[in-house]
Amino acid sequence: MAAMAGALAATLLLLAPRGADAHANTQVGGTLRIGIGWLPPPETPDMRLYAEEGFDLDIAAEIARGMGVRPELVLVAPDDAAQALAAGEVDLVVARAGAGDGLRRGARIVETGFESGLSIAMRSDRPLASWADLKGRVVCASEANRHGRDLAQRLGATVKVERAPAVALMQVRTGECDAAIHDRVLLDPLFTKLSWQKFSATLPAVEPTSLVVAVSPGNADLAQAVAGALRDGTSPERWRQRREKWASTVSFEVYRDQVAADCH
Repeated sequence: MAAMAGALAATLLLLAPRGADAHANTQVGGTLRIGIGWLPPPETPDMRLYAEEGFDLDIAAEIARGMGVRPELVLVAPDDAAQALAAGEVDLVVARAGAGDGLRRGARIVETGFESGLSIAMRSDRPLASWADLKGRVVCASEANRHGRDLAQRLGATVKVERAPAVALMQVRTGECDAAIHDRVLLDPLFTKLSWQKFSATLPAVEPTSLVVAVSPGNADLAQAVAGALRDGTSPERWRQRREKWASTVSFEVYRDQVAADCH
């Protein structure tokens, strides 16, 4: 009994409030404040549901479920993640980080096993030869894909921001965009589908980043708890399943939206 009480006390301490503005109920059964770089709007056109750009929200939910707490999602700009952790505004941050990202120096990092560079989808009958050829072209990117938008803008493209990946990809099929920019590891399973063969031209992946969970540098216990909560969901096979599901879902959403548009 004493051992059980000690374990429970350690768990409660692990989730205890951090920072002057920390919530009083960040305990088992309480709330875990998770910083996220983008939050979906409460409503979408025609109340349609969409698969999101990446897996940040999925990982946040998986952490909370594994730790037995309720997730409170807090909008935190990627550049402000380390500061938000240091100020105690959030308990952890789920974000994309490159090898030299400042977040890796300013926080304790838990890897999730997801990594990808950026690439594009474009028509197979008139592909671009290089990334430099995006200059002056119209490139679609989703609201959540800040990295993709930044890259396209740096290359001189005109960026057309869309609500979700499916909407961005549909614009390539309809000719409104010359390309859509997304994670290469998500485009690869999409391109294996017969319906995407005419739109599967691409370019070599660039600027790879990893999906990570960041906690305060001194909070090794929380980092360990996060790693434990994600243990069953970060294997290569589990990520393969997620990528395949994403591609199938997005492909269906593109078909749904394009058929609906053609019917009006």
